[in-house]
Amino acid sequence: MTLQESETSYRELFLGNPQPMWVCHRETGRMLEVNEAALRLYGYRRNEFLELCLRHLLAQGERLNGAAGSADDLTCTGSHLKRDGSAAELETTWHSCDFQGNPAYLVLISVESAAGRKLERDAELERRVAERNGQLEAAQRELETFSYSISHDLQAPLRHINGFSQALLDDYAQTLDQQAQEYLTRISQAASKMSQLIEAIQQLSRVTRSELSPQQVSLSVAAQVIALELKRAAPQRQVEFVLAEGVSVEADPRLARQLLEILIGNAWKFSSKEEEARIEFGVLKSDAETLYFVRDNGVGFDMAYAEKLFSIFHRLHRADEFEGTGVGLAIAHRIVSRHGGRIWAESAPGRGATFYFTL
Repeated sequence: MTLQESETSYRELFLGNPQPMWVCHRETGRMLEVNEAALRLYGYRRNEFLELCLRHLLAQGERLNGAAGSADDLTCTGSHLKRDGSAAELETTWHSCDFQGNPAYLVLISVESAAGRKLERDAELERRVAERNGQLEAAQRELETFSYSISHDLQAPLRHINGFSQALLDDYAQTLDQQAQEYLTRISQAASKMSQLIEAIQQLSRVTRSELSPQQVSLSVAAQVIALELKRAAPQRQVEFVLAEGVSVEADPRLARQLLEILIGNAWKFSSKEEEARIEFGVLKSDAETLYFVRDNGVGFDMAYAEKLFSIFHRLHRADEFEGTGVGLAIAHRIVSRHGGRIWAESAPGRGATFYFTL
């Protein structure tokens, strides 16, 4: 082949090829050659393009992992910068070669392939989102049906059990021995307990299904009102409340109030055996986030069980020690999660507990 024929073949295969391509130095990233299609794609003149390095062209610092020195092609998809500063999502195939005595990469650009893959990814993402939304809507309908069944179909039999048990105790107390009366009393108590658990599940369901109406809420005022209500319900108890003032947050008012009712109510309950009980509500601020906390000096708990603390019906103390349904902290966790926050606790047996949360 003559020199002229070689030059003609080179121009047809590289410079005149309709597929954009360029050559760069394998070690320095300096541009060594570019064809007309690539110049049109990037918007550069030839002399401008040949003054570039890879770092000027690859918007997101695209790198080749282990391809240097390899004869195998490597295909990548990344964002490339054009001359006008705009970015384009391009698919590139990198092939190690020698160019004019230099170790180099021959880079072929597939514009349609990259755009097509992006469209496919977007379509697949939309399909998955639509599928997940459909699943969530179906789960929501099932939850609503379940809640309706609980509130109507289960509560009625429990009311009958409780009512007829109490009627037997009232009408036939003279003919029933002490053991029979005790049995009926336990039946009535169990029905009442079951009714309380069902109501707790309904509360958890309502927290999940209700729409949020965020607005500025004074947590300090809510804490003060809750403290007054607790004192009024049990005036014989000596409890010191230390409540931070001026604490406000953007949240759903009803759920924020319910969250504090649960946490302060738990502090009230689990400090009931202390002669000098102390309950504190406060806030800790940093550059990263704002932490709210409720602290008590009550019985506390073993941190080995902290992971199960917010599970439904999980109790760390026996029912005969402290009453409750075991659902309150699960509701608190759900409220905090719906506000995009997190909740956790720190405690030790006999040394009280502190519940932290963010909103």
